[in-house]
Order: sequence, then C-alpha cells, then structure tokens
Amino acid sequence: MVRMLVLAIALVSLGEMLTLHWLLLVTGSDGLSWISGTGTLAAIAVSNVLVFPLVRGRLRAGGLAQWLSRSWVLVSVGALLTGVALSPVFAIAWMTGSFPGTQEVARTLSLGLGGFAIALGFGSVAWGSSVGDRRIRVDRVALRLRDASDQHRALRIAHVTDLHIGPLLQADRLRRFVERINRLEPDLIVITGDLFDFDPAFVDDGCRELAGLEARLGVFAVTGNHDVYTGCDAVQAGLELHGTVQLLRDAWAHIDVDGSPFAIAGIDDPGAGWTERESEHPVLERLASEIPQGLPTLLLSHRPSYFAHAARLGFSLVLAGHTHGGQVAFPRAHHVNISRMISDHTRGIFELDDATMYVNRGLGMAGLPLRLNCPREIALIELTG
Repeated sequence: MVRMLVLAIALVSLGEMLTLHWLLLVTGSDGLSWISGTGTLAAIAVSNVLVFPLVRGRLRAGGLAQWLSRSWVLVSVGALLTGVALSPVFAIAWMTGSFPGTQEVARTLSLGLGGFAIALGFGSVAWGSSVGDRRIRVDRVALRLRDASDQHRALRIAHVTDLHIGPLLQADRLRRFVERINRLEPDLIVITGDLFDFDPAFVDDGCRELAGLEARLGVFAVTGNHDVYTGCDAVQAGLELHGTVQLLRDAWAHIDVDGSPFAIAGIDDPGAGWTERESEHPVLERLASEIPQGLPTLLLSHRPSYFAHAARLGFSLVLAGHTHGGQVAFPRAHHVNISRMISDHTRGIFELDDATMYVNRGLGMAGLPLRLNCPREIALIELTG
C-alpha cells in the first residue's frame, strides 16, 4: 500500500514537472535543464507529500474545503496520466535532438506530441468526471455454481455493490438506480457491501429508497468497511425498519427456487485491514459447517481477499466488490488501475480450483465522482453447472 502510494505521488510529480517543462517550451524558452528539472521535481514531490494528507481529510468536509480538495485530486490524477504519456514523448525528443542538426525536429516533437499528451491526460479526467460519472453498464455474466439444478440455471441474479450512499449518492439519484435494477426483472438481488459511505445522517433516506428494490426471491446484502464507519447497527436498523433488504451478518438463508433448494451466505466486514490482499474470515468455517453438504451456496463477501479461504472451505461461488474496479483504468489493460494498491482481484471473473469469484466494479463512487474506462456496474448473473 505504501509502495503504491509512493509510486503514485512520484508519477503525479513527474507529470506536473514535465507539464511545466512543456509550458516553458511553448513560451519560447529552452525549458528545464537536467539540473533545474531534477530540483523542480524534488520540490513538487515534497509539496505533494505534504498536501496529500490535508486534502485526504477534507474530501468529505463540505463547502469550499471539499471543492478545493476534490479539484486538487482531479488535477493530480490528470497529471499522473499526463506524466505516463509525456515521459516517452520527451525521451524520444531527447534522443532525436542528440544528433547534429536535429534540435529543431526534437523541439517540434516536444511541442506537438507533448501538447497531444497533455490534452489526452487532462482531457481524460475531464471526461471521466462528467460523462464517465453518469455511465451505468449492465454486464451479463455467466458464472459456475457447483451442483446447480435446472431451476438454479434459470435464475437471474442482479448483483450491485459499493453504492456509498451519502454526499455523492443521494436519494433522488439512488431512486433512479433502483428503478434501473428493477427494470431487469431479476429473481434475486444481492448487494455486496458499502451500502453507505460515512455519514449516518443518510441512512434513513437511503434505506427508504432501497426498499423499492423488487425480486421474487428477495433482496440480500452484507456490510462493507464503509458501513462499519457509518455504523452497522444503524444500517441494519434502517433496513429492518423499511423491511425489504435482508442483511446477512455472518449468517445464511435457505431459498426455495421452484422446489430446488439453494443457500445464500453473507459475512460481515471487519472494517479494519481493508488493504489486505489475502486474508481469512473467522466466521467462514462456521458457515461452511452449518450449510448442508451438497446444497448449492452463493457467498456474499465485500472484500475479494477472502476468496482463497472460501474456496478451501468448499464455497464454489463468491460475489464481491470493494475495489470499484479502480474507477480509473487504462484501455485494454483494465487490471492496471489504482485498486491494485489493495487487491490483485480488481474486477471481473477469477477462478481457483473449482471455485469462481466475480468482483463487481460498483455502482457508487469513493472519494471522487470520477470514472474512466470503468463505468458503474449492474451485473446480471446467470448460473451454470
């Protein structure tokens, strides 16, 4: 986690330094030399290290402080992407200009390709915080479930996760999400944690809207680490008050699918240790012993880090969230994203022996309303044997 954060700050600082170098070239100067560039990079990196903890603490502060903090982070993400694009541009220009009589060619490359790289980097962030923020994609996914019957294979399961109901997802927008899920006419709806963000003031309105979810076999959810920050007991009380979503807190439920039995299990998120890549949940062994052997079972877990433990205990299908798919990912390299800081299972289907896990990209946002090559997701799952 610390190494990835250091790498991110280094790339942001590099992008900001190279952008400054390009701006100096545009104004007609020779830009930054190796010595001045190194000094500038060091100064920018130190300032970013000092500012980052201040900004992080004010992302949910409200008012001007929140606006300034989010703007700083958006610009930083733009600088990171720009730095990745500018580095090879200036490397090529430097190698080109090292030959006699090619200095003007190198300058043209720096100005032309450099300007394109800057427009691409910061333009991507502008697109991701506007168009990308509004996109929702329904992904139809076929997943294996051991001992699945014909009745199970006919199920349509809507899987959503990481709503983060709060300042970035309030009642009016949440209502539209609920309507979108219901239009898919699922037989079962599952929510794998982080229903709420931080503020318990949003619990009552959020639970009232979630009560509009409709599925003939029910709506089930588990807690995520942000629900722990909100208050799991408050979340459970709100859901029980409005009476539609059943919260599985280290528990399992028996479901009858047209005469064919089926089990759905859910584990509480501990809240702490949310960056663990591989871990074990203390309740999984108890659940595995309680559920009758041979009964098809779907496990809901907020974190994908419990997958290996669940697979060893015989859970053949796990649905998870937590990563948001990184929210910002590179084209055609979707697993190259910032959620690699906390998990190797960033999004999509993963298999281990005869067990399968699906990691949903999430329907909400964490920190910033920004999505790039990673749209909000409603997964419509069909089961195979």
